[in-house]
Amino acid sequence: MDEMTQAARAAGLVAKWCAKRDVSTLSQDSLRAEAGLPDGKADLFVLFGGGVTGTVETLAAAMRADVARRYAIVGGRGHATYWLDQTFGRLREHDEMPPEPGAASEAEMLDALLFARYGLHADLLETHSTNCGNNITYLLDLLEGEGCLPASVILCQDAVMQRRMDVTWQRQVMDRPSFAATRVLNWPAYEAELACEGDELVWRQAPEGIWPMDVYLQLLLGEVARLTDDEDGYGPRGRDYVVHMDVPEEVREAAALLRVACGESGRAPDERFSG
Repeated sequence: MDEMTQAARAAGLVAKWCAKRDVSTLSQDSLRAEAGLPDGKADLFVLFGGGVTGTVETLAAAMRADVARRYAIVGGRGHATYWLDQTFGRLREHDEMPPEPGAASEAEMLDALLFARYGLHADLLETHSTNCGNNITYLLDLLEGEGCLPASVILCQDAVMQRRMDVTWQRQVMDRPSFAATRVLNWPAYEAELACEGDELVWRQAPEGIWPMDVYLQLLLGEVARLTDDEDGYGPRGRDYVVHMDVPEEVREAAALLRVACGESGRAPDERFSG
């Protein structure tokens, strides 16, 4: 097996681990049978913003499948907003979207796209958060401010960051007793698959607006580093943004192989957005 084929397989292994998924399908049947939700609905479905516009399709599918009582989009302007701005610029050029102000939040842009394509709007928008940590804390603030404490929540994030969102929620609710009993389910917003063509990696399957390949690889490696509980990670031994978790040995080995094969070191935290 040549080096780039190995790299594609390694990237796929890391990506699958990052994309934590708690039910087999986004349906009432799965929520009843696999998650134990009696009526097949969570109290809240949350799409977290990011740079990939294709996540809106997943939100629309969730709304049409009636898997939650309410729907929220969370996201201000952070490190991923640049990529979302670029995609929205192309959509506007082809009259697929109404004009949007350059300072629009990720939540506002994604909600506008949700309406333009599917005629739907989210029930709640959180427009100030800038990273995974305050994606959660600002959402909790919003829900507490409403006096709305959901018994069950489906978290839907960019697939690369889904596992981190889960352990971020777990860490943040340690300081929020009112959410201690909330049932959390994970549903990554897309599935992506790489292939090797010649001496380069290409997309075999990917959503609209997927990251450029080099950025995607950096994000994957950055997630492994962040979720490794050491002095440089986000766990209790490092920044204490997430609960402790053990990164499987096969994931660490795949990340090391990918780092060597592609010369990528992982996205460093962007201090402008604290994460």
